[in-house]
Amino acid sequence: SNPLSPPMQMAYDPADPSVLTAGVFFGPAYEGPPGCVHGGYVAAIFDELLGATQSLSGTQGRTAHLEVDYRSPTPLGEELTLRGWLDGTDDRKIWARATLHAGERLCAEAMALFLAFRPGAFEAMLEQRDSGA
Repeated sequence: SNPLSPPMQMAYDPADPSVLTAGVFFGPAYEGPPGCVHGGYVAAIFDELLGATQSLSGTQGRTAHLEVDYRSPTPLGEELTLRGWLDGTDDRKIWARATLHAGERLCAEAMALFLAFRPGAFEAMLEQRDSGA
């Protein structure tokens, strides 16, 4: 719901509901190197996608670690595809992975560790935000 977030549409993969897919199209406002998406925006879409993916674990968490490997330049002005999936859980730790493709070409891949909120913590954050405190 953040108006500054890159324009991404997410959905469960119809072939595998344990996988989230997303499409994103970056225009010139997201340019880094000439004709390419700035790496910071690539990291931002991975954080968005992986944040939604970690919720497949049945709980909400926050990013503790995000690691991005840039494999090839990410082009501007093309429809890009992301896929995210859970990679494991252990108590409050939730791991998720994702890839970013331009057509068949792998542009980047990412791994993230999320920490599940303690009981009541997420709700308390919502209340504090909504109260304006």
